[in-house]
Amino acid sequence: MVGSLSGYFQEEFPAISSETRVLCFLAYDAVTEFQRSLDPRSSPSELSDEDVIARLQDPRSFGLFARRVLDSRVSREVKIGVAERAFDLIPLPVSEHAVFSASERTPPGLLRLARFLLENEAFTVLHLLHLVYAAFVDPSLVRSTDRRTGTWILIAIVAREEFPRVPRLLLAFQFLSTLPDRDGSAALHAILRADTVDVRTKRSLATVASASDGGRAWFAATAVQEGLLPPPTDSVASEVELEARVPSLSENIRARARKWLTAHATGSG
Repeated sequence: MVGSLSGYFQEEFPAISSETRVLCFLAYDAVTEFQRSLDPRSSPSELSDEDVIARLQDPRSFGLFARRVLDSRVSREVKIGVAERAFDLIPLPVSEHAVFSASERTPPGLLRLARFLLENEAFTVLHLLHLVYAAFVDPSLVRSTDRRTGTWILIAIVAREEFPRVPRLLLAFQFLSTLPDRDGSAALHAILRADTVDVRTKRSLATVASASDGGRAWFAATAVQEGLLPPPTDSVASEVELEARVPSLSENIRARARKWLTAHATGSG
């Protein structure tokens, strides 16, 4: 690990010297806030460059840093690099233990970073996979965002035909099941009306959303397939885990999906 904070940033991001000084200031400020959230008695004077570098490996601390970077006047390239690094710090599911331990591995403000990357054509399939996993282990990520931002991100990702359909559908399901009922229903309506979303994706989403169980069976099977959940067993613990971790869509969302499917059953509507 690089010893000095400026050396760390110059190695991690394409920053010029003046921007590196800004990044160092923002990093100390973010790490100080993070430290005080853990220990109100902590003092910023106790932090060294090595301490800040170590703390920035924690997604929660780095998320506070990334938020400050987006609000600063550093270059677009540096902002993209910082946003991408925040996504890199989110683990992908590799084991059952990872799912349970990852709830503290989500950078705050991740959806804002996602929107920035989408707006700058820098959002990739890997970012999508990280976002699906983050939303699975930390539903508050979606719940805490405002409706306009959440709907914008959702439509922007669902409309990306170059991304695999299954992760897009998983993310849509997570958003629709986590948002307040009225917002989720409005978000589905927006997707089904969006000219930028292809008909096959709309039909797939509407079919999942119209299921009588609120899409739980589809989500559970797909979550296992994608590594979000371990394969189910006959144990009581497995049943409890599925019940707790598999969301469902509201009746209002199901009704809207069924209405769309009926209207488009023969190409009408």
